[in-house]
Amino acid sequence: MNLRRLSALRVGNFKAFADTQRIPLKPITLIFGPNSAGKSSFIHSLALAHEAQFGREKRSLARLDVHHTDVGGSSIDLGGFRQYVHRGQASKRVEWGAELDVAALEGRLGQLLAAVKKVSVTIAIGIELDDQDRLEPGAEPRVESVEIAGDGEELLRMSRRRTDAHGSLLRLDRLAADHAVFRQVLKAIVESATTSEEMRPEDFEGANEAIASLLPDLHARVEQFFPSSVELPKVTDAELAPVNMLFPVSKGNRKEDIAQAVRFYLPRTLNDLVKGVADTLADDLRRLQYLGPLRSFPPRHLAFAEHEDANWYAGGGYAWDVVRRDDQVREAVNGWLGSSKLKTPYKLVVRSLVAVDQMGDIVEAKLDQFRLEAEEPEPRDMIVFRDSESDAQQIIQAIDSSDADRIRELVLVDQRTNTVVTHRDVGIGISQVLPVLVMAFGSQGKLLAMEQPEIHLHPALQAELGDVFIEAALGDRKNTFILETHSEHLILRLMRRIREGRLSPDDVGVIFVEPLARGSRFVELRIDEDGDFIDEWPGGFFEESFHEKFTGR
Repeated sequence: MNLRRLSALRVGNFKAFADTQRIPLKPITLIFGPNSAGKSSFIHSLALAHEAQFGREKRSLARLDVHHTDVGGSSIDLGGFRQYVHRGQASKRVEWGAELDVAALEGRLGQLLAAVKKVSVTIAIGIELDDQDRLEPGAEPRVESVEIAGDGEELLRMSRRRTDAHGSLLRLDRLAADHAVFRQVLKAIVESATTSEEMRPEDFEGANEAIASLLPDLHARVEQFFPSSVELPKVTDAELAPVNMLFPVSKGNRKEDIAQAVRFYLPRTLNDLVKGVADTLADDLRRLQYLGPLRSFPPRHLAFAEHEDANWYAGGGYAWDVVRRDDQVREAVNGWLGSSKLKTPYKLVVRSLVAVDQMGDIVEAKLDQFRLEAEEPEPRDMIVFRDSESDAQQIIQAIDSSDADRIRELVLVDQRTNTVVTHRDVGIGISQVLPVLVMAFGSQGKLLAMEQPEIHLHPALQAELGDVFIEAALGDRKNTFILETHSEHLILRLMRRIREGRLSPDDVGVIFVEPLARGSRFVELRIDEDGDFIDEWPGGFFEESFHEKFTGR
């Protein structure tokens, strides 16, 4: 299965963004921009969608008045709808959207959308106001409309009716019967479900009339964030076709016969389409994992640390537990820390701790064995080793192979002096980069969103992170990275790898968030095959280093 189906995201009227912005997703997407421009707002919109679809509580409807999110922990506080809607304008609707590559879709959904290259979904979130644009008492934000498009042209649109008290049903407003997708659908219905062998050009007129008569009775159910189904209209016995039997099409009543087949099969096809797109998006969104800009600094003894708190993943605390338990991830992290380029003197090692009382019993039993094996048994209160090194080794092995309770404690070894230290005894840089490395080395097929992965790292190490992301995105693990960053060194390393032919420009996306009076906007900066920018950086971003080196201004 192709895990990289998600090709772009959209967000509008959300936090720093007024007009809807499109963000293309590449295996590695870097988001740059000045402080407070809205770089993190894009990632926060993902957290909102994730919470609405997979929130911590089981509930019948999506929770959209979100403050904290499961995926964002304490690092993301959306403040509720009236805070995350752009400039607090409750009368506006927040837009969230996503695009999928049809070539990456499989099965029934891929067949239905074969006529287009991209399919997109746009969801509008709003809150009910009275006739004076004031909030209704007890009003909660909810999904107001959903639009699905193929190659940028609307396929269908559904919206909530004010008469629906719960807001869980959206009525199908429009269906573009002339769109290539639906032309193919109608053709397939006629040629596979009726006795007619072909769909004639004049047959579309009757099919379109059948669609128009169907629309008022078609509703989509939205119980979380994405639509879950299209409710099928009731049909009479006369309209039902026997199982494995075709709808008959007579020469004198061809138009109505085809219309009958369309009325029966089209709602089921729409359900396959809407549910298929929604399930695919939900599956991709479920892969989201977020790392905030300030990582947790665990207590000295990790084995006894409390964990699984609200910030367990977003703060990176979980990463220490992964390194403690997963030998392969720990080996990969050690390989990076101790590489010839980095020359970091520290190595992560797991020590097995056994309780003193249990260890005492094991040692005593082994000493008794030594006494019995001795040529001249010694009194029990006297210990005489035959070969002190060999006997000591046997005691250690006995402890290792025993079923005594043990705790795996993670420590750092300073390989220069063979001194055991903890993460509390070394610079903060290791504690901040370790969750970044664990996300890269320990994840597969994930959508990994990180804020400032380079924080507290020396410039040389920031550049080395570029190679970590390349391997984790384009190697066997096939992760997708969204990196909100200020690091010039990181992008320079990626550009260097493009020049060397080890990375394609199509694998890297660079987005600049430009603050404007109306609201921030995304500017995509393209890179050519030589690893140079095709587009200029807005506002002279990254010119500071040039001025510091050459102009003195």
